[in-house]
Amino acid sequence: MIFRRLHLTRSKDRGPLVGPPSGSPDEGTDDAAAPGAEIELDADGRVTPESLAAVRADAERGLPVAMANYGAALHAEGDQAGALHWYTRSWEAGNVVAGFNLGTLHQTAGNRHQARLVWEQVATRGDVDAMLGLVRLAFEQDDRPTIERWVPRIYAQDQAFPITAVGVAFGERGFTAEALRAFTIAGDLGDAYAMEYRAEILEARGEHEQAAALRARAAEAERLY
Repeated sequence: MIFRRLHLTRSKDRGPLVGPPSGSPDEGTDDAAAPGAEIELDADGRVTPESLAAVRADAERGLPVAMANYGAALHAEGDQAGALHWYTRSWEAGNVVAGFNLGTLHQTAGNRHQARLVWEQVATRGDVDAMLGLVRLAFEQDDRPTIERWVPRIYAQDQAFPITAVGVAFGERGFTAEALRAFTIAGDLGDAYAMEYRAEILEARGEHEQAAALRARAAEAERLY
């Protein structure tokens, strides 16, 4: 899993973005109307000291998005203890992005049990990435009930990437029919990767014409994207 959906922005000299803008359910937290300062990056991709100080001030005021931002900035600097502290505070204040990232922090540290506990709570808030995290952990542990619980909910989100990721997980473990279903759903949402994965399976089964048609669709999807 990766850390994602951080509330970062370019600085005035157009430094690069780190992560896409958030459109996640956490925008409904108490500070959504006035999330406060944002982390800005300079032309070299480094956090500007001024924006870091401003975000820290807002985090210390208790703004959930600011706490998540500050945790993300500390994590980017290698301060895992600081990131853990601020992600935890932000998640406790209701920020879903911070909750997902908190679970990811535990998972990357090897604490899968704590990651699962956090992601369970985040997933019940409708966060599809947390659902995917739970499914990936379940595959590692051959926990079929958890897979069967969350996979249909991932499909219901109509977001191609996590559905394709589920298909890959099924395919790696030899569950071809379930992989095909996931790739079909994601392909219908326009995901070229899902179409390619599905084409590979069909090709291996001798269904060459269908595979070729899918690859043509995938190429068109990539061109349009």
